[in-house]
Amino acid sequence: MFPLPEGIDWSGVVDSDADSVELKMLLALDGAPVPTESGRRRGARRVYLLDTPDLTLCRAGVHLRVRRRGTRRDELVVRVRDRGRLNGRRGPREARVELDVLPGSLLRTTELRGVVDPETAAACLDADAPLRRLLSDAQRRWLCTLLGEGVPETVIDELVLHGPLTTHRYRVPRARFAVGRAFLEHCHYPSGRELREVSVKCRPADAPRAAVALARFLADHDIAVADGHRTKTALWIEEICRDVGGAADTDRPLGDRQPVT
Repeated sequence: MFPLPEGIDWSGVVDSDADSVELKMLLALDGAPVPTESGRRRGARRVYLLDTPDLTLCRAGVHLRVRRRGTRRDELVVRVRDRGRLNGRRGPREARVELDVLPGSLLRTTELRGVVDPETAAACLDADAPLRRLLSDAQRRWLCTLLGEGVPETVIDELVLHGPLTTHRYRVPRARFAVGRAFLEHCHYPSGRELREVSVKCRPADAPRAAVALARFLADHDIAVADGHRTKTALWIEEICRDVGGAADTDRPLGDRQPVT
């Protein structure tokens, strides 16, 4: 169920310096339902991509995402992904590293999160205050180090909101899944497109067992897997590119960096 990229094996995942591993599987929209905990549906979460109108940051390999949870707990994430790398980029001391394992693909995600003060969030997201104010000092400093050659730091003055991508998240009962924490996520894109994804988050040491358990779980419940797999963000960026008249590279989704040799 999870063929890894050439040159990477499960022992490398186990021994990596990542803080966590998340296994992801895209599901057929018309397939069998995924068992979830009754009464544990979380409220809708709206996610916005923060970038220039023509996605300058994404083209530099950086994502800024604003998560609005409906409880005045807004969160800003600065994130960079390296494709096909187990070890390497760590970012600031407060940053976390996660290996995202998809069928035939592995992404090393480094992100720095910050909860946005409610007054600042309201001023920037609901009024007309500059969106750069959402960034903490640490996030701003790290972002400036991630910008590629030819991208000025003043790009943060041109930020606009793209979205939202609306998601509902459900917990899969632990009794049905013994390793890690399993979730079902149902995403609704601005275009009307939908996506269902089941994921398992675990420690690197538990990743091989989690992969086997996920495959067994899907088989036991006759849950159909979608053809191919794209990340939620890659599909979203494709939609934004169509809206702004640009083109996305389907072989190398914007924001995913190739390994440095």
